[in-house]
Order: sequence, then structure tokens, then C-alpha cells
Amino acid sequence: MDEELVEIALPNGQTMLASVTRTDQGGGPQDVGLGQPRSFEAVTETLQGVGAAIMGALDELRPSRASVEFGLELALKGGKLVSVFVDSGTKASLKVVLEWERGREGG
Repeated sequence: MDEELVEIALPNGQTMLASVTRTDQGGGPQDVGLGQPRSFEAVTETLQGVGAAIMGALDELRPSRASVEFGLELALKGGKLVSVFVDSGTKASLKVVLEWERGREGG
């Protein structure tokens, strides 16, 4: 998979440059490099979906304190920006820390 620099349009109207992995190799001509800014919407939708799933689990577990860390890689698929949680060549990383205090409700 090749990496390339693309311009990304953020929801506030600003743009940023990001190094992304192209996941759709071969199959004819493709746009490469800088052009029209790609939408960041797919990345924010991924964050919202993962966040909602984690919050649902935390609501059931009711820890006194919680922290969650995960990484997303940016990629291009079909010319669109996507976020990749698990890549074929790497292991997914999701670090979850839950704490309960004795005597607190739900613990």
C-alpha cells in the first residue's frame, strides 16, 4: 500500500494535510496527490460509532473512572478518506482502564 499526502476539509471549514495509505491499488487510473480536499466526515463518524459503543458498555459497568485509548490510521479507498482501526499488517490497539471505588454506587 502506498502513502500519499492529501488535503482534508474539516467541519469548521479549515483544511489540513495528512499522510494517508491508499488501500485500493490497481484497477485502472486513479487521482493521486493534492486535489480537492477530502471530507473528514467518515473519520468523525467512526469516532462517534466507537465512542457510542464504548459509552454503552461503560454505562452498564458503571466504573468510578474510565479511560480508553485507540488509534486510527487514515486511508483512501475508492478516492474517499476512511479511518482504519485494524490494518492487515498490524494489530489493533485498544487500551481500556476501568477503576471502581469501594462504597460507591454501582461498584
